[in-house]
Order: sequence, then structure tokens, then C-alpha cells
Amino acid sequence: MESQFPREGSIPEFLAALASPEDAHGGLAAAAIAGAMGASLLHRGSALPQSLADDDNLAAHVSVSGALARIQEELLETVETQTAVRLFAARNLPQANEAERETRARAVQIALRAAADVPLEVMRLCEDALRHAESVADRRRRRAAPEVELGVALLEAAFNAARSNLEAKLPILTDTSHVASIGEELARLSQSASAATDRVKALVRIPPT
Repeated sequence: MESQFPREGSIPEFLAALASPEDAHGGLAAAAIAGAMGASLLHRGSALPQSLADDDNLAAHVSVSGALARIQEELLETVETQTAVRLFAARNLPQANEAERETRARAVQIALRAAADVPLEVMRLCEDALRHAESVADRRRRRAAPEVELGVALLEAAFNAARSNLEAKLPILTDTSHVASIGEELARLSQSASAATDRVKALVRIPPT
């Protein structure tokens, strides 16, 4: 029986699924979970005491907190995608003649494009969370520094893992214009995520006394 990544379940169940050699998408699922954990820690940091009474911009605080909760939820949703099933079905379509082979090839490419969308979406969500992390770090400084530092580290690792996963998929896509478009977004997201990470690390770095 194939192991699944449980949306609701124990940590041992998740680790058992992650260790299973039967699931080829375990690395990407782990990246999404790591990103969700990072977003959760930033959400915690944004809600630490000091906030509501002392915050001079409650609306901004609520907006950041809500955005991080949404990002966490959407990262978890990427774990549940069915791209692997679609790809398996496409590759098993009949190919007894030229028309069937062309239909199968188109179906495989559609499935592969859907599979490439998953790591790209993980990257988008992690980059979004990293930009929100700057707001959390700027408001909380010392109080939230441990949560922010760990959250950013998890998001950075998740982003890089999703990027590696995506880069491995690009050579098998045949639509060159689509690949070029993905490449441009990949470069933009990488630059933005790196810059946001550097800014947050500078904010939470506590100078020696």
C-alpha cells in the first residue's frame, strides 16, 4: 500500500510517509510542509504579546497575521495535489497509431506542466511569506527573534528545495515559450526571496553587548 502524506495525523506518520521510497514527490511535500511550518512560526511571532496594545497600526498587524495564516494553509494544500496520478494516467494512454501517440504526448505534456506548477506555487508562497516576515521582524525585534529566525530558515530551505524540484522538471517540457516564462518568474522570485531574507536577518540580528 502506498504511503500518503497525511493532512491530519501524527508526526511519526508523516515521517514514515516521507521515508517511503514509493512516493516520488516526497521531497516536494517536505518542502511544502517546511514552508508551512515557517509561516506558522512567523504567524506566532506576529501574535506575541506587545502587539495589540502597543501596535500603532493594528490594521497592518491583522493583515500580516491573516496573510501568513493563508499562506500556511495554501502550502499544506499543495501536498494534496494529484499531478502524479494525472501523469501516470497520461503515460498509460494507448499509442497503437500516430493519432493515439500524438494524443498521449499532448496529455503527458499537460500533466507535466501541472506537475511543474506545484513547485512554482510553493516558491510563490514562500516568497510571499518571506516578504511578510520583514514586517513581523521590524515590529517585534528581540521578542520575536527566535521565531522569526527559525521561520525564515525553514522558508528559505523550502523555497530552495522547490526551486531545485522545478529546475529538474523544466528540461522535459516541450513548450519553449512556457519554459521561458517559468524561467523569468523563477529568477524574479529567487531575487525577491533572497533580498527579503537578507533584510529580515539584518533586522533580527541582535548586536553583541
